[in-house]
Amino acid sequence: MAKRGLTNNQVAAVLAFAAGILFLVVDWNGARIVEAFFELLLDLFGPNPAFRVLAIILISIASLGGAAVILGALLIGYNRVRGGKILVLLGTGAGIVSLVMFLVLLVRRSGGILAHEGAIPVLVGVVLSLAARLKAKPLK
Repeated sequence: MAKRGLTNNQVAAVLAFAAGILFLVVDWNGARIVEAFFELLLDLFGPNPAFRVLAIILISIASLGGAAVILGALLIGYNRVRGGKILVLLGTGAGIVSLVMFLVLLVRRSGGILAHEGAIPVLVGVVLSLAARLKAKPLK
C-alpha cells in the first residue's frame, strides 16, 4: 500500500506550529508591529475612534504571539484556512513587507545581525510563518 504524503495545509500547519513554538521560546509577539502600523494610520488619517477600537482588538490578539500562531496552525490543520492565516499573521506581526523592513533594520544596526541575540530565532520564525501562510490554501 502506497503512503500518501502530507497535504499543503498539513505542511502549512506544521510550519506554523514550529514558528509558534519558536516565538514562545524567544518571547516574540506581533503586537509591536501591529501597534506601529496603527500609529502610521493615525498619522495619515488623524484620530478616528474606529481605528482605536480596531487597534485594541488586533493588538490584543497579536499580544498572544506564539500562542496565536499555534492556534492558527491548528485551524489550518483542520482546514479552517482563512481564520488560521489571520491568526498566524497577527501572532507573527509580519508579512513580506515587514520581513524586508526587519532585515534592513538588522543589517543597518551597529554590530550586525549576530549582535542581536534574539534576532535569528525571530527571523526563522517569521520565515516559517510566512511560508505557512503562502502554502495554506482553502479547500474547494
